Amino acid sequence: MKKVLFIAAALLLATSCGQKPGNVAGKVESQLWAPVAGVNVSVVGGTAKARTDFEGKYTINAAEGDTLLFELPGYRSARAVVKDGVANATVNLTCKTVSVAADGRITFTYPAPDAKSVQVCGNFFQLENGTFGEGIAEMTKGADGLWTYTTVPTKSELYRYEFIIDGNYTIDAAAPYTIRDGEVLRNVFVVPGEVGDLTMVQDVPHGTVSKIWYPTALGYDRRMSVYTPYGYEASGNKRYPVLYLLHGGGGDENEWLNLGRAAQIMDNLIAAGKTVPMIVVMPNSHVGMSAAPGENSRGYDGAKSSRAVRTEPNAYEATFGDVMSFIEKTYRTIPDRAHRAICGLSMGGGHTCVISANYPDKFGYVGLFSAAVSNYPSDRAMSEMTKDFDKKLEKLFSYKPFYYIAIGDEDFLYQANKSYRETLLDPHGYKYTYAESDCGHVWKNWRHYLTDFSQLLFK
Repeated sequence: MKKVLFIAAALLLATSCGQKPGNVAGKVESQLWAPVAGVNVSVVGGTAKARTDFEGKYTINAAEGDTLLFELPGYRSARAVVKDGVANATVNLTCKTVSVAADGRITFTYPAPDAKSVQVCGNFFQLENGTFGEGIAEMTKGADGLWTYTTVPTKSELYRYEFIIDGNYTIDAAAPYTIRDGEVLRNVFVVPGEVGDLTMVQDVPHGTVSKIWYPTALGYDRRMSVYTPYGYEASGNKRYPVLYLLHGGGGDENEWLNLGRAAQIMDNLIAAGKTVPMIVVMPNSHVGMSAAPGENSRGYDGAKSSRAVRTEPNAYEATFGDVMSFIEKTYRTIPDRAHRAICGLSMGGGHTCVISANYPDKFGYVGLFSAAVSNYPSDRAMSEMTKDFDKKLEKLFSYKPFYYIAIGDEDFLYQANKSYRETLLDPHGYKYTYAESDCGHVWKNWRHYLTDFSQLLFK
């Protein structure tokens, strides 16, 4: 991955042509006109030196016709001649911020010659139990002003990272590869291999992702993302099974596409013949949010708060019929339970649990990924959707659905899932598939669960 940073140095001469060397002022900016600090500026053949400040500004003794040298650790040096009061220079970044070795070791390199401390953080650190998860490490400053850190060999996966410079969090501005996680922007990279490659765009036929607005009983339109497999548009009257894929509490209709890499996973699995072509529906599960932050009518300032709008308990589950009705009217689906599946992570797993129990004849496949479930006691404080939940489960399992539960052994919802199984499922002998992985409440697990679950559908 090649990163290039263009630095233009505009030298505003305080002296006129023919005068003695004077005080030359200048500013170093990036291609986005942002100031660049720490650039060393010198006069070739002379002794004058300067360095750009936090605002990218500097002053240096130079004269018309002098050649200036611009240097910054990790960048190719550049030269510019002072002519007519202006000199322009371009400096290209030479160091790679993230390099992955053949054995899976990851080396991070960050150019910050004036920094006192640089740290790298992310979910690629080997933990005491041998798994890989969240961590932070101090980077080491070299004589050239570059900070570096190298991990132990890692596993194939899609990882994220950020830097902390003198206590200030920042993304890697030289790397355009970012994903929004809730309200935070993070850089990402892939360690190649079967798992990591599954999340990347490969040379296979690709499906289509659409952002669709649909009417609801709530009185306003809401948005969902819909994946249709390769060939859907040209397949005539052919009909397809449907997977409803629900996001977590911090997400929206974009989350499974961005962090979950759902479209890439489905493209690659379908192309490999590991799962059947299907329509994947990713609704926005926050009733107060018509669409993702910044993409709804509340604008940027109010978009985030719409996620926390108070509604009646289980209002989303109660209106889920709007989603199914729209999909079956708009797309060529196979409208029966044998060709309908629903799954979700965390909050979406809780929604999946309640929706499937209240629509027992609608879904032949149910998946709970690190689900926010409870024992749903029957009392007056519960909503109609969770009232008499044990009886609703009895009705659901009378249809013999494929019921899939997956969770990490370090997940904070581990005990809640265990109690749900031991209290509401096991005493009645309900059949379900249970998958337990390492790590906690993390996207690595949910991408794996989607990969596993989707290969078991509609067979």
